Amino acid sequence: MAFHDNLRTLRLARGLTQPALAEKADIEQSYLSKLENGRSQPSDEVLARLAQALETAPETLFGNGDEPSLHRAILWRASMAAIMVIALLAGFFVGRATAIYPLSAKQLLAGKMPAEDLAQQFMRMAPAGIDVIDISRSGDGNKTNISGKTASAGLVNDYMDAIRNRYGGDFQEVMISPAAPDGTSHFSILYITKWQPLNQNLKQ
Repeated sequence: MAFHDNLRTLRLARGLTQPALAEKADIEQSYLSKLENGRSQPSDEVLARLAQALETAPETLFGNGDEPSLHRAILWRASMAAIMVIALLAGFFVGRATAIYPLSAKQLLAGKMPAEDLAQQFMRMAPAGIDVIDISRSGDGNKTNISGKTASAGLVNDYMDAIRNRYGGDFQEVMISPAAPDGTSHFSILYITKWQPLNQNLKQ
């Protein structure tokens, strides 16, 4: 049954006249008559009043599911579910971001970077053919010594470009030994940062 049929059926089942139900629901009898005849649709507020007066749930007043208020209720529930999913995803990614980059917004604005994580970032940024052996902080904390082995001197240049492009700064010293019989060379580079690291004693 449609809403207006359900409304009339429930009213009669409760032994209420139109004037009695209109009084209980605090609405005009003429408006109730229009609702029962299908000439008008209730607002959410009126729907709640009618359901309370009839001692039933608002959903029981709906029949074929084409009531606009029912659509609003379904859309509201779907929206709330979507918001919950988005909130959970946001919480997950924020948690992952802070785990990888554990700084507050105030620290970031002050130009600080996590020294412990920086060593891991430098390790991951090394291209194939670059074997990073040691990363250490020196001087006032803005100098990073990176040493390792390489299959090609050109790869060291690529490695430095990648670090420079991502973090700024520059390289003060670059030393690459002659290639050994196995074709590998040892390298040592001194990277000068522009920001203040959080840990002055970085060792990897």
